[in-house]
Amino acid sequence: MSWTNRKGLLVSIGLIGSAVILVLILNNRFSILSSCAASGVDTAADWHRNITALTVPTEAYLFEKKIPLENWEVRERFEREFYYNYTNADQLLLWWKRLRRWEPMIDSMLDAAGLSRDFKYLMIAESGARNVQSPARANGYWQFIAPTAQRWGLRVDQYIDDRLDPILSTQAAIRYLLKLKAEFNGDYFLSAAGYNMGEEGVEEALAYQKQSGYWNLYVNEETMRYPLRIAVIKEFLEHGQKYGFQFEKMTPYKRHSLKIVSVQGPISSIADWALSVGYTYKDVKMFNPRFIAKNIPSGSYEIRLPANDSERTTVR
Repeated sequence: MSWTNRKGLLVSIGLIGSAVILVLILNNRFSILSSCAASGVDTAADWHRNITALTVPTEAYLFEKKIPLENWEVRERFEREFYYNYTNADQLLLWWKRLRRWEPMIDSMLDAAGLSRDFKYLMIAESGARNVQSPARANGYWQFIAPTAQRWGLRVDQYIDDRLDPILSTQAAIRYLLKLKAEFNGDYFLSAAGYNMGEEGVEEALAYQKQSGYWNLYVNEETMRYPLRIAVIKEFLEHGQKYGFQFEKMTPYKRHSLKIVSVQGPISSIADWALSVGYTYKDVKMFNPRFIAKNIPSGSYEIRLPANDSERTTVR
């Protein structure tokens, strides 16, 4: 390669490297500034000063029980979750907006089951109130792995994944939480730990360590963090104004008005069926995420569709 060509190559590499660094800097600054805007802070510097000025709660409650923050080890775990979630302000804002859509439904189901309403924050801790898939292939709002989902009455196959349906998955999660509540004699903290690591793991840890409650239990790091993360999410979403989050100025995501159409499968093409009834494939998929294939197999199904034009997902 001639010197001229080598020189040109080096210049090109230098320009690409500079562009990458600039993008990283701007991306980081945008993240910080978006958090500043969320809390009413004007600059990144003010945002960082505001963190050090924060007063971490001396009392916190979850599942109607007081968390033992007077214990130094529990408090340090709580503070870790507190600062971590505070600095992810953009996520807190989205969690608040998404939760407003589903909170009435979830609260009514929890009330009917006799469970604490705080379990809705477990769902936020799991998924942020949206359909996500974990590296372990847990899926949906409540993050079920396939065998657990099927155990609690959800269909998971190549056509249907009920984990992605917010109503069906909430019903299944409540059935599971009721089982955990009974298994751990009404201890919601152990129930939450069991939801995170499996009830068998919690039972083995309790037996080996000769303990009966959550706070003296030593288990994996994720489960050690789990109830405290739920408690911190609750603190921010219920008392955000104390920490600069002016949620009352935001517009929550609304619950959609839908109509239900009963259909008999098989349907060879969801897109063609949608168009035949005056909607689009996008309308069907957005409101019926449980249909993961492009067709629907034999059987009876209910399909949710926009009740009026303002609820459509397609631009007209």
